[in-house]
Amino acid sequence: MTYGIYFDSGTPAGDLRQALHTVYNVALERIYVGPYEDLNTYPGPDPIVLITPVDGAFGHELSGGATLRELTNATPLELAQAVCRVARTRALLDDGSPAPDYWFLVATDGSYGRVMTDPDSDALTILYALEPIAGEPGLPVVPPPDWAR
Repeated sequence: MTYGIYFDSGTPAGDLRQALHTVYNVALERIYVGPYEDLNTYPGPDPIVLITPVDGAFGHELSGGATLRELTNATPLELAQAVCRVARTRALLDDGSPAPDYWFLVATDGSYGRVMTDPDSDALTILYALEPIAGEPGLPVVPPPDWAR
């Protein structure tokens, strides 16, 4: 299992790093924060988590693999919920459906639901929720088509 979670760019990457350490006791030196192109010059031990910048409102991509899974024993959704609660941020992650623009949005309180992102944007821009999300009461809701329920 691999992790590919996008966190709100309004939250400092250091807060995400600290949340991983607080919740899952991931050693800070094993969490790389920065652009991919600088990873080769990272002075610490091999990282098990990468937090790298990307464009858009969800501008921090968190990625990790089997070592992170073994350490946390958490699914990507569980990890996103825990980090969001501690760092008071939001996250987007793949909802597992065949629709490429449907994602899970995790709110600052850990609640989540599916959302539709803008298919015409390279950045992850939320258009609306496909179901009500307790922590995002102001987000408009448009039910998905029957095939996507």
